[in-house]
Amino acid sequence: MEKQEVSVKKNILWNSIGTFVMFFCQWLMMVLVVRLSGYADSGILSLSISCGNVFLIIAAFGVKTYQVSDVKGKYQAGQYYAAKIFSIILTLIIAGIFVLVSSYEGVEKTAIILYALYIMVYSYSDAIYGELQKKWRLDIAGISMCIRHIAALILFCLLIWLTREIRFAILIMLIVSLVVLFVYDLPQTKKRGHISIIPDFAEKKGLLLLKECFPYAIYTFLHTLVLTVPKLAVRGYFDKDTLGIYSAVMAPVTVLQVAATFVINPLSTLLAFHLQDKKIRELTKIMLKCALMLAAFLVGGILISIFLGKWGLKILYGESITSYSYLLVPMVIVSVLTALTILLGNLSIVLRDRLGANLSGGIGLAAVIISSVFLVKSMGMQGANLSLIIGLLVQDLVLILGIIRKIKKEGYQS
Repeated sequence: MEKQEVSVKKNILWNSIGTFVMFFCQWLMMVLVVRLSGYADSGILSLSISCGNVFLIIAAFGVKTYQVSDVKGKYQAGQYYAAKIFSIILTLIIAGIFVLVSSYEGVEKTAIILYALYIMVYSYSDAIYGELQKKWRLDIAGISMCIRHIAALILFCLLIWLTREIRFAILIMLIVSLVVLFVYDLPQTKKRGHISIIPDFAEKKGLLLLKECFPYAIYTFLHTLVLTVPKLAVRGYFDKDTLGIYSAVMAPVTVLQVAATFVINPLSTLLAFHLQDKKIRELTKIMLKCALMLAAFLVGGILISIFLGKWGLKILYGESITSYSYLLVPMVIVSVLTALTILLGNLSIVLRDRLGANLSGGIGLAAVIISSVFLVKSMGMQGANLSLIIGLLVQDLVLILGIIRKIKKEGYQS
């Protein structure tokens, strides 16, 4: 195992701090844009983020979990950076085509493109974070995420308050992200992480890496579509104000999902070491502890939603949105199921189970598309919640069956 300059617990802590700040800032941005500019701009921002999440998955190309579980060093840091550059170029081409053929309004199209550029800069930094994770230096990554997202939030709010123009506000986020990449991420990774920061295009290994990770790219793309389709259905059947309301109510609930991923994401490297050493019993213990944590989040989230949900929405957004508090409990279930899917999906990739991962994504997407057509049209925002629950449950079931099959096939012993 790689020498730990920072312990596993401290790595989880720093990753937790950075990830918490990242998602808290995104959540607070969704809250504040309602206060500063109204539900229309909230809907535009939500649409941009939803599309941006799909673009982020395309750019990720399934490489991140593969990267942090590459404990044998099959590919080097520079080759992961080269692969990231290729995937970013591909993603921006796809984003441009999507915007051109879409029927969205001009302000929505511009916002989507600007947010796509912003998320691509973060995506490149994420490749650097992957190398830092393998070296047990997530402290550097955590500080980077804090700087990037706090500065972006402050300047976003300032710009939208001064200009009432959502596109200028997203543009300043892009500028901040570029500054953090070149002023902090690259220098600190080289100096304190002792990691190369130069992309390696030799022997086209970056392209070979993308080819090897293509099945995982399909899986992560399909999983993101599972989460995105119901939101797009809400926008398709209704208007951007409705999408803004739905996203505003969902924003505080995602704290549960984010809190769970604090622990889940840094564990991929540890799971890979246990698999390499054939320690299935240790791996199982980790998975069970994560499952118990998710169960606790589910119960706690439901109780908070029932007894404090309406009051919390009133504090955050005002009286007008409290009539939508009935959405909260299903949203809690969605958030916990999403975290469970991330956990199972990470294990599937660590196991290199291409078949199980892709079957789960494809079947889950089919379930969410079919259910969205009927449920969102007839039940509105609550229909979107039910569609997500159905799609995620189907995906999780297929993932579990695939993981069991792969472990038996590889002959791992407890």
